[in-house]
Amino acid sequence: TVHYGPRIALDDLSLDIGRKEIFGIIGPANAGKTTLLKCINRTIDFIPSARVTGQVLVGGQDVNRLKNVHALRRRVGMVFPLPVGLPLSVYENVAYAPRRAGIHDSAELKPLVEKCLRQAMLWDEVKDRLDVLGTRLSGGQQQRLTIARALSHQPEILCLDEFSIAID
Repeated sequence: TVHYGPRIALDDLSLDIGRKEIFGIIGPANAGKTTLLKCINRTIDFIPSARVTGQVLVGGQDVNRLKNVHALRRRVGMVFPLPVGLPLSVYENVAYAPRRAGIHDSAELKPLVEKCLRQAMLWDEVKDRLDVLGTRLSGGQQQRLTIARALSHQPEILCLDEFSIAID
């Protein structure tokens, strides 16, 4: 259950999503879809009025009891409706999370960046301009870059919140 102040956003929701399962949520605006996703990786913590009761289990662990929230967010990738490009090159946008996790060897980073850009269907469009600022790409390309960045830390769970809204 999630409250925003006195308003209930999610009421006694219970569901089980299996490993390697694709799960979609469809509903009207303000039905709690984004709230649910924010509970999974604890970005709900950034909303001062939010109060979560109950458990959210990821891999059998209650995310609300985890001390290392950053480790949880590496396990749970999140892509929001509008692209959020870092003011970095295309390459560095994708390499950002792996670098933060301690991967600095270009022999390891280069194939990972290419793999993620391919998975996001962006490689063919940017392979010759990896040094261009990600914010200089079209809106749809920026959104696919955001997806590639989310994939770069190889999350166990990938939450896509209306991710295709800006894709051309």
